[in-house]
Amino acid sequence: MDITYSAPSAIEYISLRLKTGMGTKDLSKTEIALKHSLFIVSLWDNDKLIGFGRIVGDQGITYVVSDIMVDPNYQRKGLGKVIMREIDSYLNKNTDENAYVCLIANKPADKLYYQFDFEYVDPKSCGMKRKQIKE
Repeated sequence: MDITYSAPSAIEYISLRLKTGMGTKDLSKTEIALKHSLFIVSLWDNDKLIGFGRIVGDQGITYVVSDIMVDPNYQRKGLGKVIMREIDSYLNKNTDENAYVCLIANKPADKLYYQFDFEYVDPKSCGMKRKQIKE
């Protein structure tokens, strides 16, 4: 397995999303999104993308951990932890105690994130997302 810190192609990224059940995304918007990521971790088995994670944000206050995914054929081998260790290292080097670092976790992946000092925000707060309506 190789670790790189650059974006895979948009097609490779979308393919991994589909394999992991995260659904597809528009190709041109994916290219833009990957280009504007603050930090990317890609895991490779030869030339096959098997894991991915990234951080998006403003490089000052707000950082969002996003798109953590591992190919189902490679799950249960600690690769999610490998990705999160790299993300954790980036955050330790590039944020301070006033930064707001967040993510939305699918269960049971919340157990992984908990190991990297993420905590639930309830009962005072809750996660929300905006419903996007196409006009």
